[in-house]
Amino acid sequence: MTVSSTTQTMKRLLILGGNGYVGQNICHAALSTGQFLVSSLSRSGAPSAKTVVPALRDRVKDVEWHAGVDLSNDTDDERRKHLLRDADVVISTVGAFGSNEFMERVCGDATVHAIETAADGGGGGGGSNVSCFGFVSSAQVGHVDLNNRYLPLKGYFKGKSKVEEALRRYFPTRHVILRPGFIYGDRPSPMGVLPLGMIGAPADFVSRRLGPISSVIQSVPFVGRECKSMVSVESVSRAMVESVLEEEGSAKILDADDIRKF
Repeated sequence: MTVSSTTQTMKRLLILGGNGYVGQNICHAALSTGQFLVSSLSRSGAPSAKTVVPALRDRVKDVEWHAGVDLSNDTDDERRKHLLRDADVVISTVGAFGSNEFMERVCGDATVHAIETAADGGGGGGGSNVSCFGFVSSAQVGHVDLNNRYLPLKGYFKGKSKVEEALRRYFPTRHVILRPGFIYGDRPSPMGVLPLGMIGAPADFVSRRLGPISSVIQSVPFVGRECKSMVSVESVSRAMVESVLEEEGSAKILDADDIRKF
C-alpha cells in the first residue's frame, strides 16, 4: 500500500481519555487542523451514538479508537507502551470524580504512568518519539493547600499536581499545561444533552464582568478562583491543539485568561 506524502508528514497524536467530553472536543480540534493523525486510548474505546459530542459526530471514524486499557493501573502493557512511544504528541484528558483515593489514582497516577512510559525512562530517548506532552490540569493547582484534610476534592487536585510535577521532571522543555476552571459547553450523555453552557456562560459573565459583584465573588476562597476561571470547551480544545503545534521544544502553562484567547 502506498502512503501519501501528506500522511507521512502529519503528526501522530494520541489522546488519553479521548472518548470523554473534553477529549472528544480535542479530537475534533486536532482533526480540523489537518496536521494530525488522531488516536485515542481509553478503557471503553469509541463514544456511543448517545455520548458523541456534536462537533465530532461526522468525524468519529477519522479517529483510531483503542480500548481495553486501564491507564490508572501501572501494568506492563506492551500495547500501551507501543501506542505511547510511537506517538509524536500525547495529550491527557483523563479524570474522574469519586473518593479521594480514587481521584488521585485516576486524575494523577494514570497520567504519571503514561508520562513515564512516553519518556521511556527520561527525556523521551531510547526509542520514544514523543516530542511534546499536553495535560488538562486545574486552575486550583498551586493555589490550594494539599495538606488540608478538609480541602474539597483533595484527591482530584493532588492528582493533577502530581502530573504537573511529572511533566516538569520528564518533559521539562516539551510540555503544555492548561489550567481551566469549570469547562462548559453542550455535553451529551445517555440521558440526553446536558446544556452546561447555559450554566457556565452566565456564571462566567457574573464572576468576571460585573465590577464590584465580580470582585466579591472572586474574593471567596476556592470558589472565587473556580468561578473566574470558567472557560468553554471549544477554547480549551483549540488552546491545547494550537499550543502543542506551536510550542514543541518549550514548556508552556496557560491559565483561564490565556485559554480564552483561542
